[in-house]
Amino acid sequence: MPKEFPHSLAQFLLSIGFQSIGDELWLHEAAKVRVKAMPGESQEGDICIWEDSWLTRKESIEKQLIARVKPLRSVFARDTRIVPIDAVAARDFLDKEHVKGFLKGTRYLGCIVPPHRVFRGIESSYAFEGNPLLGVAVFGKTIQMNEPGLAGCLSGELIEIATLSSIRLVGGLTKFLQAYKDLYPELHNVMTYVDKEWNSGKGFLAVGFEKVGETDPIQFGTVRQNKGNLKLRYRYAN
Repeated sequence: MPKEFPHSLAQFLLSIGFQSIGDELWLHEAAKVRVKAMPGESQEGDICIWEDSWLTRKESIEKQLIARVKPLRSVFARDTRIVPIDAVAARDFLDKEHVKGFLKGTRYLGCIVPPHRVFRGIESSYAFEGNPLLGVAVFGKTIQMNEPGLAGCLSGELIEIATLSSIRLVGGLTKFLQAYKDLYPELHNVMTYVDKEWNSGKGFLAVGFEKVGETDPIQFGTVRQNKGNLKLRYRYAN
């Protein structure tokens, strides 16, 4: 592995309180977060960072790592509103706040601070139609399912979701899911895929998603093979 990549990653991790505990492996003791420079052996729950991602997505990766180990301001979803936004606004936000950047979908929803809640002092460097933008979710097309037991049910897909890296948006995921349901009243469930190199899926499971499977690891070139994804489903109550 070229030394420039792990050296640069190590410098950043050490600056935010991580310690080296092995071969290109770091631990933040207080937050119980482990980071592994890839390739190499990693444990379940480790954040896995590859050189190409570090070189192309360094700013957003740094933001997410800081968010994992530093106290965040809690913002309550009840003080926000979910509104349709355009792809331009979604791209501007996700390219800086999501480790994968912007992914194309068919519906883009934004979490904004409405004018009557601005007094809360909730700020963001992103805006949509003059309102502070705190989060973005990208949804795909709805489909009629063929799966046994669910045949004929309308299913959607949550492609990606991200909130401002400096806040914890309490209740944000469920608010996005309800806003998507409001667009498609007949919607039965929403599928999503969680990258196992970055996320254990606990936050999704906590709000009602259930694990329905895992995807196989994908080979990229001759060296890189990811860890695959968790396949999760959220069923609406009615």
